[in-house]
Amino acid sequence: MTTDSKEPKDYSIIFYCKDCEEVVDTERVGKKYVYRCMKCGTKNVAFGTKKSIYSYFHIKDEPLEEIPSEGEKKEEVKA
Repeated sequence: MTTDSKEPKDYSIIFYCKDCEEVVDTERVGKKYVYRCMKCGTKNVAFGTKKSIYSYFHIKDEPLEEIPSEGEKKEEVKA
């Protein structure tokens, strides 16, 4: 028996609205695999694992940048 020392991957399902062009929250429509975007209300939603959605729709997985404080904003404008 072999054991993998790899970390477990995140296999949770996410939803991507093709109209909003972002990952969104959804509500299920009926008993089928149809979902409605909570942001814009359309049914143009794809779902899959984070890796598959980000790969297929070419979404960059970048960390959020910190918002500069007011003092930093003024210094950048003067420079």
